[in-house]
Amino acid sequence: MTGTPSGAIPASAPGVRATSPHDPTAPGRGPLSERVADALLAHPDVVRLSGGTFGSIATYRPGRRLVGVSLGEGDEPTRIGVVLRLGARVHPTADALRALVAAETGARRVDVVIADVEPGSATP
Repeated sequence: MTGTPSGAIPASAPGVRATSPHDPTAPGRGPLSERVADALLAHPDVVRLSGGTFGSIATYRPGRRLVGVSLGEGDEPTRIGVVLRLGARVHPTADALRALVAAETGARRVDVVIADVEPGSATP
């Protein structure tokens, strides 16, 4: 099979730099999973993060569980779960979130789970 698997970001994509989930040299500040969550929540079409149908999309931080972000290690994909604003265009928003997470983490594959849609403020 040639080409890039569905959901994968090419390693040569702008801004993509491979890092491990807890690499202290990763771009930005704070633990990578929390930076990813903050970036997702800053997107105007994301109402909140979601653990998915069975709550399996999560990262375990000291003293708490961060729902909606699961950073992949090695060949595992990074997984994110979100609830979108009602009226948001699903595919373009998923593509934008995938690129955002890939740029932050260096992940080559980002699986996006749209768990639900809810009324939220309209995008400007």
